[in-house]
Amino acid sequence: MKNPEVARLLYGIADLLEMQDAQFKPAAYRKAARNVETISADIEEVFNRGGKNALMEIRGVGEGIAEKIEEFLRVGRLAYYDDLKKKVPGHVAGLMGVPGLGPKRIKLLHEKLRIKTISDLEAAAKAHKICALPGFGEKSEEDILRNIEIFRKGHERMPLGYAVPVANEIEQRLKSLNEAVRVSVAGSVRRREETIGDIDVLVSCKDGKAAARIMDFFAGMPDVGRILAKGETKTSIVLNSGLQVDLRVIDNASFGAALQYFTGSKEHNIAIRGIAVMKGLKLNEYGVFRKGGGKRIAGRTEEEVYKAIGLPYLEPEIRENNGEIEAAVKDKLPNLVGYGSIKGDFHCHTVRSDGRNMIGDMVSAARKLNYEYVAITDHSRSERIAHGLAIDEMEQWLKEIRAVAAKTKGIRILAGSEVDILPSGELDYPDDLLKKMDIVVGSVHSHFKLTKEEMTKRILAAMENRHLDILGHPTGRRFGRREPYDADFMEIFAAAAEKKVMLEINAYPDRSDLSDVLARQAKSIGCRFVIDTDSHSTNDLAFMELGVSIAKRAWLTADDVVNTRPLEGLPRFFRRMKI
Repeated sequence: MKNPEVARLLYGIADLLEMQDAQFKPAAYRKAARNVETISADIEEVFNRGGKNALMEIRGVGEGIAEKIEEFLRVGRLAYYDDLKKKVPGHVAGLMGVPGLGPKRIKLLHEKLRIKTISDLEAAAKAHKICALPGFGEKSEEDILRNIEIFRKGHERMPLGYAVPVANEIEQRLKSLNEAVRVSVAGSVRRREETIGDIDVLVSCKDGKAAARIMDFFAGMPDVGRILAKGETKTSIVLNSGLQVDLRVIDNASFGAALQYFTGSKEHNIAIRGIAVMKGLKLNEYGVFRKGGGKRIAGRTEEEVYKAIGLPYLEPEIRENNGEIEAAVKDKLPNLVGYGSIKGDFHCHTVRSDGRNMIGDMVSAARKLNYEYVAITDHSRSERIAHGLAIDEMEQWLKEIRAVAAKTKGIRILAGSEVDILPSGELDYPDDLLKKMDIVVGSVHSHFKLTKEEMTKRILAAMENRHLDILGHPTGRRFGRREPYDADFMEIFAAAAEKKVMLEINAYPDRSDLSDVLARQAKSIGCRFVIDTDSHSTNDLAFMELGVSIAKRAWLTADDVVNTRPLEGLPRFFRRMKI
């Protein structure tokens, strides 16, 4: 899947154009990049199916940008981008990835301090050389060091939501081979960790010749950039996107044991090997063996591996040695929320604010997912960059949503808004407008650098408003761009439980907010949750799977998640909703 590569290319063009003081074009390229980044369809498949015209159906992609995407997809590089880079000093482009550093600041840092690399930047900030420059200060140095860390984290590991489609595609390619008997993704992707370093895939086959053909196929895939190693039982490649993928050929009799072993986590595996030893058994990637005679007693499936050491099957998402083994021994494992249990989405945008599809398109896409309901929650007035709606515009939009709802069968359309939580803690619309909405999602979209006390007070004040139903993307983080804001989240969770404000698990890939760690903490004090996609296009609705995986890692059950309930069960949680 080349969407991340194409998006990075377009972002890079935008940055290079901005360095050359180009007008308007940088914004156009960034808009196209955001849209390419967030569509769930494979952009290469879109192009192969419909050529340049199909690319132009992506919002923000006009003819000129479509032609550049086409060239990149055809030849793997773009002459226009290469020419732009020649016009800009190399050090400038290298620093553009650090959040908060624009072309003017980078130019100043280079002229005054001869900063050319991220290492130079880090050293200068630590030596307090930057704070004396015009437009900078001590706080700027602190921000630079923090943003360097964010940048490095974002480049070392990929958000799960972008890795899963790649892993799934490779898995399906291998499953299509006649030589393959069983195929499964393993590792951190299978456990659904929020970021991943590489992708592990296991395959079993009929014989050595079949294994050789599988390895040849894998190493010869069109999106392979480099082959790191190629052997009879393991091949490692690096995709053009920079993501490493390792393929192992496993004997079918030990496939389950290998899948358990290579799924991990390391800590979980160490713990269950200890249990095996106490039972006089040996557990490794080849199976479960009796210590004396070495006879294998389990290994074909994961279920039989766990059963052989006296444990029930543990779902991959919770294999972290974080209490799951103790719970299994006591028969107290929760019945985790299932991937197919979601009945609707409470957070979706349309073209009325910053979305890319009409309301009818969003509703049709939700209906195809067999949802019982979908909420339209376009932005409030203060979110100007997202074309937020003024009071009178939102009044009219609510009427239009309900007019569409009255004509629509098979799914209930809920009318609401994602309303900004202002720095004061007030909501962005007056109560007499909020009370007309089925759903109010309150979110922080600005002033992220408030002190811990100020941010906590801000969110607590918002939850005093009786019209607030859901606290949207509660920590404000964006992978590779922004860390969670500083707040006392346990105090916020306690207030949410008391005020019956639901916490959102936002499934948008670069948000994944709440994290599984915080969601589990919030569950422990009685919070309720919703899992939403924050969709800005019909394709984004597919991100729901990512949100469910976060909930599973947080040990949430269907009862903890409000949108596992049918439509008639919603008024219990939404004060103004009438069914």
